[in-house]
Amino acid sequence: MKVVVLFFLWAGSCFGVTKEVVQVFVPASYHDTDSATEYGVKGELLQAAVIDRFMVLSGAFPEDLAKAVLLPLQFTSNNPTYEVKEANLAILCGLELDVTQVEETLNITINCSELEIPEVVEITAHQVLAMTIESLRRTLRLYYAVGAHESLTCSIHLSELGDEHQKLTSLKTTFEVGESE
Repeated sequence: MKVVVLFFLWAGSCFGVTKEVVQVFVPASYHDTDSATEYGVKGELLQAAVIDRFMVLSGAFPEDLAKAVLLPLQFTSNNPTYEVKEANLAILCGLELDVTQVEETLNITINCSELEIPEVVEITAHQVLAMTIESLRRTLRLYYAVGAHESLTCSIHLSELGDEHQKLTSLKTTFEVGESE
């Protein structure tokens, strides 16, 4: 019996899923709080910021690392009146990510088909998208700056923008991470 248990423990360690602690940046909403930060235009205060958090992540890297920017975020509080269940701006505003890697290029498409700014969040669509893109950039740059990683081209595009948001396509960007940085 011990042999069978040891075999399964060994097999689990050989074929197990890698779990890695990573630092991920997210666009956070500070709605229903008294906090504000300066972001973008100097002197302009927003109830939002690009913040970092640590998480245990497994799956395909770098695809799932990029997707982690849109994982749920809930701030803990000792105040019983703070009841915000979701603080990730990208989720609150209906954004979704499609991430694929083709050779040395990571293609990230921010799907904006459900883009809508809730009334409780006093921010523009431009600011939400800019903070989401900045979160992706910081997350990928930090991960690729540590350790021996090949260089990677990251290309971020916006899809399915409504007519009122077409000018936001100018936010698309391409940047390098890894050895060639």
